[in-house]
Amino acid sequence: MAYYGGGEKWIIQISKEIVKRGHDVEIYCLPFLLDGNPKINPKEVLEGIPYSEHYRHKIKADVIYITYNPLSWLNFKTTHPRIGGMHSHAYWQKPHPKYGLLPNTANIVNRFTSYFELRGFDAIHIVTNVYPINHPKVYFIPNFVDATEYRPCALKNDTFTIAYTGRKVWQKGWDIVQSVRKKLEHEEIVMKISGGQIPEEEMPSFLSSSHVTIDPSRVDTFGLSIIESMLCSTPVITTPLLTHKALELPLYYASTPSEYVDSINQLREMENYKEFSIRCRVSALKFDKQKIIDRIEGMFRGVVGE
Repeated sequence: MAYYGGGEKWIIQISKEIVKRGHDVEIYCLPFLLDGNPKINPKEVLEGIPYSEHYRHKIKADVIYITYNPLSWLNFKTTHPRIGGMHSHAYWQKPHPKYGLLPNTANIVNRFTSYFELRGFDAIHIVTNVYPINHPKVYFIPNFVDATEYRPCALKNDTFTIAYTGRKVWQKGWDIVQSVRKKLEHEEIVMKISGGQIPEEEMPSFLSSSHVTIDPSRVDTFGLSIIESMLCSTPVITTPLLTHKALELPLYYASTPSEYVDSINQLREMENYKEFSIRCRVSALKFDKQKIIDRIEGMFRGVVGE
């Protein structure tokens, strides 16, 4: 949980919302990070929700949600109804040397075990519907963003400003960002790079004050940063991944540094930019938190049989 990536944030937010609705929640995690240093203290962020870290857990509950990974049954023992949450694109991507040891290993193991392991769940939850899932009970419920937090909350800078919010890694297209910055170094443009270091509470202002966000991710399960930017009325240029196109939002697509520069220049010259930026927020409101939480709670009740 201390890694505090997209999946971890999802668990924290869902847990808090479900508790507000009168349900009891407990969280069980494995005691290691995907990479890097801890970004949060889980017990502080969870505000009293019981939290435990061990390699093996024996769990009793009305319904258990497990973020799927191959051989998860070795870590989480239970005889109660289980939902498997598919929150990683690693199981559908081809292994790549720059992708990392753990994702590549998960991909290879999953090829041999997924058919039987997925059958062990009472239901499967997917956040995107572009990947095939062989299971009789699948819930497609996308990720969400709180539209009351991610909203236009700062004036756009006087100078055309580009934002990049991803980590400085190959998977997020950091090398493309560097190439774009070099191509635009003589232009009257500001490029703001968070590198994953901007505090969560400052991100809406960071995005709102920018004219465009670039997201050259090479792999992406959903595209949460895209939704965050658009809810702040800031257009997005991103890669034409199936998961991005499935969002059905007015996005600009680019695959090379030159294509990113071309799209940036189109937005700089757009006469109706203000109207387009408003349209970005309106179109992204379908991913607002409250709408999605209702569906998540409905999934839990459906699996339990209420």
